[in-house]
Amino acid sequence: MKNLLKLKTFVLLLIIMGCSLDEGKTPEQKESVNSESVNLKSENLSAKTSGGFCGPNVNFKDLVVETSWISGSTGNRSTFGACGVDGESWMDKYNDGIVMMRCLSGDGHRTELKENTGDESSLSTSKTMTFTAKYTNIAKYGMSIAQIHNRGSGIKRPWIRLYIDDDRYIRIKETETNPTGSSSSYSTYTGPKYTSGDVISVTVKTGISGQSKAEVKVQTNGNSWTKTLSPSSAWSSKSNTYYLKAGVYSEGNDKTCTVKYSYFSINH
Repeated sequence: MKNLLKLKTFVLLLIIMGCSLDEGKTPEQKESVNSESVNLKSENLSAKTSGGFCGPNVNFKDLVVETSWISGSTGNRSTFGACGVDGESWMDKYNDGIVMMRCLSGDGHRTELKENTGDESSLSTSKTMTFTAKYTNIAKYGMSIAQIHNRGSGIKRPWIRLYIDDDRYIRIKETETNPTGSSSSYSTYTGPKYTSGDVISVTVKTGISGQSKAEVKVQTNGNSWTKTLSPSSAWSSKSNTYYLKAGVYSEGNDKTCTVKYSYFSINH
């Protein structure tokens, strides 16, 4: 009993220390800590449970899913082949074919689908990620829902991040400078407002007209918004290592952000 009490006290101290380390950090510092450069806890990309899925409407073929739900730590994420995950509290397939994904409450927690290592490409390569979804339990400061990231050496943040902001407007945050440094300059673009539980359709394309461009299209609640972007020269040395990802990535500490996909595909 005494040993159990000591263990609980030690765990509580670790949690308090972790919270105090995060206090006072700028958004850039937090983003750097929670970036793709953090070493992942890999599970050999095996199936998490039997009876996985790669359905015609919600198709995760060749994708992996990464979550911090299992470890409870934003810097220790488990990775699995997405077609082999079902019946989990963080990712579940319903009888009607809809797929639910959820991340822990707490800034920087995530459960995300992403192109596997080896599927990186230049922005001039034609790729299309399309999904139809409903988001609920949106965190106080919002949540990221899709990204164009980069696996180049030292990259600390995505090139493009599509997110629902704290005022519930859908925005794009584009990294303009210093993607490998501790801070960067950004451009922000504002789209339509999102209401929790509404249907939203998102299309992210690269290789527009064979050029190094990306197009993001959002449709929700009768509103349609499209933005076409080209990377700044700061990304020129990382031109062949872009990849697509989507899911739920919390920007607050109060809710377990949740998405339900009725359609999802990435086509090369």
